[in-house]
Amino acid sequence: MKVPWAIPNIQEQEKDSISRVIKTGWLSMGNEVKQFEENVASYLNIDYAVAVNSGTSALDVALKCIGIKKEDEIIIPALTYIATGNVVLCNNAKPVFVDIDQTLNINPSLIEEKITDKTKAIINIDFGGNPANYDELLKISKKYDIPLIVDGAQSFGSEYNGVKCCTQGLINTTSFHAAKLLTTIEGGMIFTLDKEFFTKAKSIRNQGETSKYIHSYLGNNYRMPDLLAAIGNSQIKRFNETLTERQYKVKYYKDNFKGVDFPKELPYISSCYFFFLVLVENRDELNKYLNENGIETRITYPLPINEQPVFKNFSNEVFPVAKDISQKIISLPLHYKLTNDEQDYIIDKINNFKG
Repeated sequence: MKVPWAIPNIQEQEKDSISRVIKTGWLSMGNEVKQFEENVASYLNIDYAVAVNSGTSALDVALKCIGIKKEDEIIIPALTYIATGNVVLCNNAKPVFVDIDQTLNINPSLIEEKITDKTKAIINIDFGGNPANYDELLKISKKYDIPLIVDGAQSFGSEYNGVKCCTQGLINTTSFHAAKLLTTIEGGMIFTLDKEFFTKAKSIRNQGETSKYIHSYLGNNYRMPDLLAAIGNSQIKRFNETLTERQYKVKYYKDNFKGVDFPKELPYISSCYFFFLVLVENRDELNKYLNENGIETRITYPLPINEQPVFKNFSNEVFPVAKDISQKIISLPLHYKLTNDEQDYIIDKINNFKG
């Protein structure tokens, strides 16, 4: 049996939408993007949304919106996808790393000791879709008047205490990459309640243009094409169904696994489970065994971000929880085509592994 880790959820509706947009003759950013922004903002119950061409672009726009400058310090979790840190460097700022807790998210109790007069933002992610502790993060943000930027690339569809994720920060972002629950193949979005940030973000995504060929900000070509937005407009119509199906598959996994641990979840959250994660002591041996038996996996992520070669000059600190998790974590297959038989196969291989 061959079980892929992820399959883009592209169905006939998306194919019809692509065909419809091609027939209009307008493929670049236009009305389809505007409609997608409105649809997603309505789903999240947030005022403003700005579509861009990737989740990384969305983070870059977010930092530019709050005016990050050279030598500013930005606090980020010690275990995260590389883009969370890359955008800090790309804005000539300095990443300041904070260890995670057992939810795999930034540990709020360790943030304050890292705050200096150069700290200009805190970026958190909801690791694998598991929401971070926003009550504590927002307390710190308010106490020190430091903006909270939410990297919600993995948590579109999650909720914290009844409020949808990707809305808790001053500025929030997400990704619509091919592996995501809601995909435009490549794409991302910025969300905010602040009209000024909304206006600035729209300008920055389009080369900083504020009127035709007048450029008031340093921007870039971060535009989302209508062709991709059309896919998103089709997907969001069935997004609640997508979430329900995924929750069923997660429950099936959890009800049947033996001898593995899962990341801690706060009691008042609902995860979209972008990743389905298990934590095991003999991770590398198990991962090799699963791959040899046709089960595709991901190690998310094999190193704390400060140990990545590109970040080694910024910190030689050891973050014990991030280090420990990075040596135990495996992301298992979870997608809309995953069958009960395939799940049974994966469960059987893991439950009976003798490594």
